[in-house]
Amino acid sequence: MILAVDIGGTNARFALFRQDNDRLVMVDLCKFPSKTLSSLAEAVSDYLANNNLRQSEKIEAAWFSLAGPITGNNCRFTNLDLTVDLNDLREQLAFIPVMGWCNDLVALGHGISFLPDQAFLLLRGKPLSRESNNKSLNKAVIAPGTGLGESLIIEGRVYATEGAHADFAPQTKEDLELWRFLHHKYGHVSYERVLSGNGLVNIYCFLQRQEGRGTCSENGMQMLSPEEISSRALVKECPLCMAALHTFVRILGAEAGNLALKSLAKGGVYLGGGIPPKIVDKLKDGTLQDAFTDKGRFKQLLEEIPVFLILEENTPLLGAAYMALDSIRERAEGHYK
Repeated sequence: MILAVDIGGTNARFALFRQDNDRLVMVDLCKFPSKTLSSLAEAVSDYLANNNLRQSEKIEAAWFSLAGPITGNNCRFTNLDLTVDLNDLREQLAFIPVMGWCNDLVALGHGISFLPDQAFLLLRGKPLSRESNNKSLNKAVIAPGTGLGESLIIEGRVYATEGAHADFAPQTKEDLELWRFLHHKYGHVSYERVLSGNGLVNIYCFLQRQEGRGTCSENGMQMLSPEEISSRALVKECPLCMAALHTFVRILGAEAGNLALKSLAKGGVYLGGGIPPKIVDKLKDGTLQDAFTDKGRFKQLLEEIPVFLILEENTPLLGAAYMALDSIRERAEGHYK
């Protein structure tokens, strides 16, 4: 049995997988709010106890997908008040013989390789064949949710990045005003300040001010959540929400195009995270597609690159589980440390 854990800024997911020849099959899944998590080791022990799997011989390996940069053996979550010492975690869960961890966008990048075709929605471009020569093509992953994550898949190997915290690049006069608004609020303006749940709220508040209403915090109006903004926009009941979501998707398309250029992602750009599956209709209306290819002299190159929406929300868990399986094989061959 393999334990896979995915700790995001909003949700924590714990899952068990069993091996069926070369495939992994999920046999249990538990999801709860990440903010309730105080000790990762205790949460693992409780989860295994609930499944009568505390005994070491029943868990062959565990892998942790963590929404934060991993420095040495330490992970401080970007959008969660939690820090994990991975050496301590290994000691506290010493009954698990093989253990590893990675950034959540690395797990997501690994997971897409094991998804069936129906787990993707093609947003633009032509679909790729499953031929071996296409598997080596570079790919890029961008995932807006509680925060923003980005990773690159270069010649089949997944690399973590912190590209979400690179400087936001305005494309229009409105974007310049948005940058000024956010610069006044935060100082440094990164793409995560725009392309995340809080980012959508930031855009909404900016547009509210542009209309001369002040902002929610200034005039006592009810602050809308990201879910409320997007849902009201999709049913066209709130013009301001519609404008906010349009700006969000346009900037998402532009940054996805940036990522495609930086990685020469001939194998496609993949949208993950919690937000994109909830705004499918807006993602299909051409806004993202036009912004993606609007790269001047390199427009034609971008037109050759497909963009996919990942429909399977448990893809990071799947990726983590297969990374654990690889570690079991390495241990059997004497390579695991």
